[in-house]
Amino acid sequence: MSLFQSALDFLAGPGTAGAASRDQNDFVGQTVEMGEMKLRIKRVIAEGGFAFVYEAQDIGSGKDYALKRLLSNEEEKNKAIIQEVCFMKKLSGHANIVQFCSAASIGKEESDTGQAEFLILTELCRGKIAFPLYQIQSFIYTR
Repeated sequence: MSLFQSALDFLAGPGTAGAASRDQNDFVGQTVEMGEMKLRIKRVIAEGGFAFVYEAQDIGSGKDYALKRLLSNEEEKNKAIIQEVCFMKKLSGHANIVQFCSAASIGKEESDTGQAEFLILTELCRGKIAFPLYQIQSFIYTR
């Protein structure tokens, strides 16, 4: 098992060895409703310590998007995720920043994972360099 996967399992909490990755990969192929859109999850684009990013396709229009899925079992993480969504909304519209489209969340009681689940839908940037949100936040806080 890779060091990175071990870190993911550690962050997922006790008794969940391999669960974080397995749950995220099971997400591929599912259909998700966000507002008026129905999205089909096509593939995993990226994974990090706190989230997975998927390529998702709007079933109605055929347009592709990036869908970030974050799972949280801590109130502090929930607040950080909500803050991320707020930053993305404020910065959306700038030509050099990934465009925010929508966000949704469900509580741990409603989630199949037993954790709060957050989804952030943005434009899919193919062949572009996405500016990491933490750098944007750092820039805003230092000004």
